[in-house]
Amino acid sequence: MTKSIAVASLCSVLFFLPIIAHAQTDAEKQAELDRKEAATKGTGLDPTEVIGRIEFNYTYSEFKDGAVRHSGILVLDKDISDTSVVGVEVPLATAEAADGNRTNGIGDVKISFKSRIYSEGKFSTSMGAGLSFDTATDDGLGDDYNSVRLGMFNAYKHGEWLFAAINGLNITEEEEENSINIVPLIAYQPMGKYISYATVAFPYAYRFDSGDSVTTAFFHLGKVMANKDVYSLGTKINIDGPDTEDFVLFLGYRRLF
Repeated sequence: MTKSIAVASLCSVLFFLPIIAHAQTDAEKQAELDRKEAATKGTGLDPTEVIGRIEFNYTYSEFKDGAVRHSGILVLDKDISDTSVVGVEVPLATAEAADGNRTNGIGDVKISFKSRIYSEGKFSTSMGAGLSFDTATDDGLGDDYNSVRLGMFNAYKHGEWLFAAINGLNITEEEEENSINIVPLIAYQPMGKYISYATVAFPYAYRFDSGDSVTTAFFHLGKVMANKDVYSLGTKINIDGPDTEDFVLFLGYRRLF
């Protein structure tokens, strides 16, 4: 009788052991996922957060006319409430024309405002506006016109994945540059030892005046350090349409406050 009970108990353990092990595995996976999501907090990677930041970025741009531009860009975003942030962007640039002529100076200064208008669970929506001023000391250092940008940012975060759509309207002094912009974006945020996030986006712009459309591809990699500083590398490539930029390389450093 005792032997039968022992055998039955052993069989029960053997039957439930895979279930217990599977439950432990699921628990470990969830714990790891929770750790990664917690690691994105206070880094600017979570779209539901509104955080001030200072960035030092370098941009290398190649244009279709053969010109090249190097830009060192200071970006300062200041949170003015739990849901809103204002920003300013000041570039110092060097431009080299196709004929070899080189110029240095200030590029186009930009200011912006963004506010989160909805946040529920893992979904959030933000609205924003920006002004770009023709402050460049030389035409080769900026766009050569003033512009206004209006936009909406919708994002959904599921585990390590972020899905977003950016819709915008760009109104400029140059009518041929007025456009509507749609940017589908996917980001993978494994918060790993070497790579914290990888982003791919395909910006699309339709220009009202000419009827032209421009499609580009954007790729971005970043590493979040232990102190929450972020180092990043990215590129933008023209896929189709009359974009003035053929190739762009980004290098960035971000510190939050």
